[in-house]
Amino acid sequence: MQEVDGLVTCPSLPAGFFQQVKTGALHPAQWERREGKYIPITYQMFSDRVKKVATGLIKAGVNPGDRVAILMENRPEWGVADFAILSVGAVTVPLYCSYRPQDIAYVLQDSGAVLAIVSSGQLQGHMVQAMDECPEIRGAYALGIQQPHEKMHLFSELEIEADDEQVQNRYSELTRDSLASLIYTSGTTASPKGVMLSHGNILSNLESVLRTLQLGDDIMLSFLPLAHAFERTGGHFLPYLTGFSVAFAERPDTVAKNLAEVSPSIMIAVPRMLEVIQSRILAQVAKQSGLHRALFHAFFEVSERKRAGNISMFSTWKYKLLNRLVGVKLRGKFGGNIRFFVSGGAPLSAEIGAFFETLGIPVVEGYGLTESAPILAITPEDDRRLGSVGRPPAGVEIQISEDGEILARGGNIMLGYWNLPDATAEVIQDGWLHTGDVGHLNDGYLYITDRKKDLIVNSGGENIAPQRVEAPLIGEPLIEQVIVYGDQHPYLVAMVVPNQDACMAWAVSSGMPGSGWQELASSEVLRKHIQSQIQQRLKTLNPHEQVRRIYIQIEPFTIENGFLTPTMKLKRRLINQHYAEIFESLYR
Repeated sequence: MQEVDGLVTCPSLPAGFFQQVKTGALHPAQWERREGKYIPITYQMFSDRVKKVATGLIKAGVNPGDRVAILMENRPEWGVADFAILSVGAVTVPLYCSYRPQDIAYVLQDSGAVLAIVSSGQLQGHMVQAMDECPEIRGAYALGIQQPHEKMHLFSELEIEADDEQVQNRYSELTRDSLASLIYTSGTTASPKGVMLSHGNILSNLESVLRTLQLGDDIMLSFLPLAHAFERTGGHFLPYLTGFSVAFAERPDTVAKNLAEVSPSIMIAVPRMLEVIQSRILAQVAKQSGLHRALFHAFFEVSERKRAGNISMFSTWKYKLLNRLVGVKLRGKFGGNIRFFVSGGAPLSAEIGAFFETLGIPVVEGYGLTESAPILAITPEDDRRLGSVGRPPAGVEIQISEDGEILARGGNIMLGYWNLPDATAEVIQDGWLHTGDVGHLNDGYLYITDRKKDLIVNSGGENIAPQRVEAPLIGEPLIEQVIVYGDQHPYLVAMVVPNQDACMAWAVSSGMPGSGWQELASSEVLRKHIQSQIQQRLKTLNPHEQVRRIYIQIEPFTIENGFLTPTMKLKRRLINQHYAEIFESLYR
């Protein structure tokens, strides 16, 4: 099932997909949960729908190079729509389900999308609002129409009798240099950028994975957004071009139940998910009897020794017994068939990685950017090193610049940013992609140590520009200064320096009894009021850009105390280091 050479000679993504259909037509490509159970969709059934929708897109006037957007939850139709768009030589523009209508409108306008494919419910309502702001878009095709609109049509209108020859003629014109997708950066700046990925960029990444991991008759459970380059490459293109199966979780909150039903062998995850799983396991253990807790800790102790290679014959016997009593049951919560997790999107702490290794479920960590389609490094299954994000696969070169920045080049590096030549020239210099991350290589393995830019990457893998969150807060009269924090954490927190005069005036107007500034500044009443004002100021931002908790800092950041530059900019790294304990306490 694993075939690297076939991908090396493959000219395009649809060509690779249809070749896989020929070799495994009756093998399940997808599993969809219907009426309480998972039903298989074979590669032949999948391919038939792709060709029908591709024929419908041609009839609808979609030409090679046209952009077509997808706004849809993870489901079989996502794959059908994507491969149909690619098969007619058009360009897929994936949209996040978390996008607000104005975000959708921005991407539709910037990409010049001619059509959109959408599911139903709230997403359809958001698409209707977005289309009203985008008169250029010709229409949208929905799985079911709940929001009638003159430009809204049924997806079934695209599923017409397939014209195999016409579809084949279209994708036969594609080469590795042809533009395949525009993936927009996650909206962490005022103007998200469209990353131009070619068919060759993505195929190059697939070749890298196949040279690093051993894949066979595997099954994945898909629940991370397919709009994200990480999930789309690893949980979409990789399985469909190499012949294994993808099962779709019903919803994010049913993943635990669906795991038991599907029994996947591989799962793509972000560190935040692994953190949640670990905390839930430990919470469940804490509720059990003393005997069960003792067995759990004994299993982890002997399993850790076994993993370190420091185990006697007696301990080997002890491990086998405890593994049967504890380990098998714990792994059964994931369906009992997991070979490994693939973690990416944000750095994984060594502690979390060690927990799953000890549990008996290895974590294969990777590193990359949307701009690299996305993989720049990946951990080999047989040589995992906690704390490292792996090593560059064949075809990818990594170089560390004089200031420690990670530079990369290879066949996976993007064509550039859509209609932004200056931004492209800034990030790609002499063929090297400047990642903005700082790290070092040790024995060929890459270690990420810092971030050159101010960008925050939370433990869910979302990118957050701190200035985008702080800017609306500076306009709040009660706030003099503010700095947000949250790298590798589940949510944002902030340190707020209040405006003394404004806060004292608020206290008087609120009828609070007379008190001094120190007493007011340290009061829970003021903290809660400022927190409520922050929530109001940030209500138009995305959920992951909200500030959950704050700390009131009376001493301001100044040039004199070293926390401001001469141009009055916050020295983020220094503040984060100096107040690390306070920031971390907000998560406890």
